[in-house]
Amino acid sequence: MDPRRPLVRQAVLGMVALLSAFGAVAARPATAPPRAAAPPPAPPEPPLPTLVVPSVVGEAFVFAKGDLGDAGFAWRVVGRVHGYAANTVVGQSPAAGTKVVDTGTPAISLELKRNGAYTQNGTPQDTSPFPATRLTRAR
Repeated sequence: MDPRRPLVRQAVLGMVALLSAFGAVAARPATAPPRAAAPPPAPPEPPLPTLVVPSVVGEAFVFAKGDLGDAGFAWRVVGRVHGYAANTVVGQSPAAGTKVVDTGTPAISLELKRNGAYTQNGTPQDTSPFPATRLTRAR
C-alpha cells in the first residue's frame, strides 16, 4: 500500500466537506432586508374652493354681466337674441344657487329676450371679455 494514499484520501474528503459547506451556504434562502416603517397616511386634501351661482334672471343684460363678473364668473350668450345692454336675461345655466368649483372664471350661459323699447346699436357682447374656465359642479 502506498503511504501517500491516506493523505490523498484525507485531502479529497476535506475538499468534499469544504465544498459541501459552501454549497449549504449558497443553497440557504436569502433573508429579506428589514422592512421600513410604512409612511404615515397622507393628510386629507382640503376641499376645493367653491362659488355659488347668483340669480340674474329678470335683470337687464348690462347688470347681469356685471353681477356675474363680480361673483367670479365668465358668461356667454346663447340663443337667438344677442348681448345688447338693454336685453333681459330670461334663462341661465346652471341655475341660481348651484355650487361650482372655483376653476378661475367658470362660464355661465345666458339666454336673453330682446327689449323692444330700445334700439340695438353697435356690436353685441356675446362673451365675457376675460377667458372662461371649465365649469365643474361641486360635490
